[in-house]
Amino acid sequence: MKKLCTPTSKTLENKYDQEDKISSLPEPILHHILSYLPTKDAAKTSALSKTWNSSWKSFPILDFNQYSFQESACSRTAHKNLTQLTQDFCDYVDEVLTSRKGLTISIQKFQVVVNFQRYRLRYHRNLDRWLNYAIENNVEDLVLAYHTRDTTKDGHWYYDLPPSLFRAKSLENLDLFGCKFTASRLSTGIGFSLRKLRLSRVYIDQETLQHIVATSSCLLEELSVQFCKGFQVLRVAGSKLESVDLYLGRDQVQIVAVAAPNLRSLSYGGGSASVQGSLQASDKYENLKQLRLHDTDITDEFFRVIPEFPGLEKLEVNRCCLLETIRIFSVQILDLCICKCVRLKEIELHTRHLNRFRYDGYDVDLQGF
Repeated sequence: MKKLCTPTSKTLENKYDQEDKISSLPEPILHHILSYLPTKDAAKTSALSKTWNSSWKSFPILDFNQYSFQESACSRTAHKNLTQLTQDFCDYVDEVLTSRKGLTISIQKFQVVVNFQRYRLRYHRNLDRWLNYAIENNVEDLVLAYHTRDTTKDGHWYYDLPPSLFRAKSLENLDLFGCKFTASRLSTGIGFSLRKLRLSRVYIDQETLQHIVATSSCLLEELSVQFCKGFQVLRVAGSKLESVDLYLGRDQVQIVAVAAPNLRSLSYGGGSASVQGSLQASDKYENLKQLRLHDTDITDEFFRVIPEFPGLEKLEVNRCCLLETIRIFSVQILDLCICKCVRLKEIELHTRHLNRFRYDGYDVDLQGF
């Protein structure tokens, strides 16, 4: 009688090692797997095998977040102060980028979020070095958030962007927070043409802003400018522009003009510029679907403009404190929201297809309309 042999656990383990099918997957699929991991965890896969090491070093998405790094570090030890944690984070980013030195990689997305509370100028050199690495490796999507609680006598403390940024020919999407464009560095010209530009709490002078917008006018699809300083006029135009989101400081920006025949979404807040006059002067908003106005100085007369947006489906009016009467004659509007307009006394609606109406945060029963 033959004796049956049952495989041992070690035999099965060896067999599994020999049939590591994940490592045999094409590199684009391994990159897709890595994209679901935080950068720090994705880096650890380099120790699994030569294949994973190669995939990690050629991975085109890098995300360095100081907050998540410090949270992870604090969960392991509670003995390090903020200064040491900041230095550890900078050393970690330097180590990752140094491990890729000499490799030809096209960076798809490069994201850095920092919170330099102390000795911030010491770490600016690190930021310069990291950005230069991304630019030299043809970065397409660049996100930089520079957080600090420190202020100067003029207000917010900014990170001065390096001149190499203007030479980033491969750049398509630029998202900045807490940074400053230095006008003198514009002399080299602008090498990029953007599809998406998002600026929040950024200092940018008039010339630089208009130069960037004009250079990108043929490709620009999305523009967001939030709480920025340094300019008084914002003029933007583009046939591909579909989304504009503006929140401008009061008593700073005096003129806003948006000329975009294919604009689908417009949000405007803050500022003393006459968005009402800007919209009334334009006859090129036929494709506008969503309009959001908040903290603006629009008056009752503004709603005479609404019928000139034949495709408008969603309208939100929030904290517009000069409004006393709202009269809307637009059969296309489906969704209407009116909140915290403290002087408002009367609302008159002629909207045949209205599906939802929210007033001060409450949904209004439309059965009686």
